[in-house]
Amino acid sequence: MLNLDSCRRRQQRLLAHMQEQELELVVLASPKTIYYFSGVLVDPCLPHVFAMQASGRGLLCTNQEPASSAADEVCVYTCHSLQRPFSRSTVDEELDGLVCQAVKGIPAGAGSVALEYEFVDFRLGTVLRALTEQRPRNITPVLDEMRRVKDADEIEAIRAVVALVDAAFAAIKACLEPGMTEYEAHSIVYEAMVNQAHTSVDLKGDFASGPRAIGGGGPPTGRRLRPGELYIFDLHPTHQGYRCDLTRTFTADVPSQLQLEAWAHVLESHRLAQELLRPGAPARVVYQEIRAHLDRFSGVKSAVNHHAGHGLGLEAWESPWLAPGSDQILQEGEVIALEPGLYAPELLGGIRLERNYLLGAEGPTALDTFPMDL
Repeated sequence: MLNLDSCRRRQQRLLAHMQEQELELVVLASPKTIYYFSGVLVDPCLPHVFAMQASGRGLLCTNQEPASSAADEVCVYTCHSLQRPFSRSTVDEELDGLVCQAVKGIPAGAGSVALEYEFVDFRLGTVLRALTEQRPRNITPVLDEMRRVKDADEIEAIRAVVALVDAAFAAIKACLEPGMTEYEAHSIVYEAMVNQAHTSVDLKGDFASGPRAIGGGGPPTGRRLRPGELYIFDLHPTHQGYRCDLTRTFTADVPSQLQLEAWAHVLESHRLAQELLRPGAPARVVYQEIRAHLDRFSGVKSAVNHHAGHGLGLEAWESPWLAPGSDQILQEGEVIALEPGLYAPELLGGIRLERNYLLGAEGPTALDTFPMDL
């Protein structure tokens, strides 16, 4: 779980931006952003608001009183009630009323307002727009940049979810066999995660064997693994609010010579990453170097069709993007998922090996530990 003192320090970074941009009020409504600043894991199926005023006062409006939070004030709306019918509309109306009551002391035209455009509902947005003569700004791009460099409590949270995936890889590698369906393998993976976490886990990812891996993957199906085929397990679960994104490729048979050669070539990308992943490195250049290396594999033709990697944290896919069109520069403190791969019918599937690296001043440190063997 996130540390409340760290949440308050993140609030101070937001407040510094507000002072620089002369913002009177910032209103956030994404459950993930609210967790980032308040330390409260709210129900993502319900609406919530975290508001920061230029005075430094942080307000959390949510559906139940949290055990603890980094907010200066918490207001709670009724939501479910035996006394009256309720719906998403009534819940939104009640929450919006609380927020408006809490910020009513801000004089109209006192300063600019910034909102998370993607999450603030229309009714609340309309009221908040009346507080300023200027069009409210979208704070999301600023938050995306702020979240790139991870704090210590975030790294700890990412390590915790990585440990679940390491356990899942160990479980499925020990028992994967021809004839097993993709969903049976998925069940083994999920059970291992739950046993490690001691609770349910929100698991997303690619579970693709044989030719399905060449076409991009997706959820598990009833397809049965055939002798000699490869199975890609690309796992990005959520645990305690944070995510990792890790991939291993396993075979239920003795690997062919071509598969071993392709595996060794993909694995070499991670050795290259030790030199490429440096603070100050252009993300585009990292992609170009990894792609050029993969393209030099002579065993298959035109075998790569995706980016080389990306950032992660509250989401499985965050900035920076290791992609040809990226203009981003890598920063110390980012967590990068590097995911080189080769895919072709001759391989009886695809080989993708993905590790998560914490980018330090001297280079990357892997956060996962499970071997990348086939």
